[in-house]
Amino acid sequence: MVFGGLIDVPLIVGGFLLMFRFRKKLALDILRVKLPPLALYMILSVPLIIFEEQIDCMPAWCGMVAIPPTLPFIIVEMLVPGGIVLWRHAKNVLRVTLFFSIFGVLWEIFLGGLVGAPLIIVALFAPYVAVGYAFISMLPLEVLIKGETTPSDGKTVLPVPPPPPL
Repeated sequence: MVFGGLIDVPLIVGGFLLMFRFRKKLALDILRVKLPPLALYMILSVPLIIFEEQIDCMPAWCGMVAIPPTLPFIIVEMLVPGGIVLWRHAKNVLRVTLFFSIFGVLWEIFLGGLVGAPLIIVALFAPYVAVGYAFISMLPLEVLIKGETTPSDGKTVLPVPPPPPL
């Protein structure tokens, strides 16, 4: 952790909660960019991954590099929920985000930063790791799900936003 738990945890958790609250409006604004939804999904994932990895960095490179060395691996991991959304035509971003968070916790336990950690440490960090994976995936998945393409011309169809509450 870069700044310590009192700053790092609220940055990720607070960012996730803000993203959760405003994800639909943000997704509609992002979809105004004239790129295919899958391209927007991957491009949007990169700054979120960099931000999250700079906060939850490994001691070996923490504060030493601008682009974390874990970026390519996490981008490949991001292809999993993106592929599920495209293959299964998922409509519920929360289910796919939950699946990816569980996948991320298992990844960290067996291959990542929690390998060999005592069970109590794994139990303490697993929820935070899940929120970190949800942080990097929720908004890009919302963009991918909202960006439905028409088969005839391949253009992105933007859903009409609901009227503001009275």
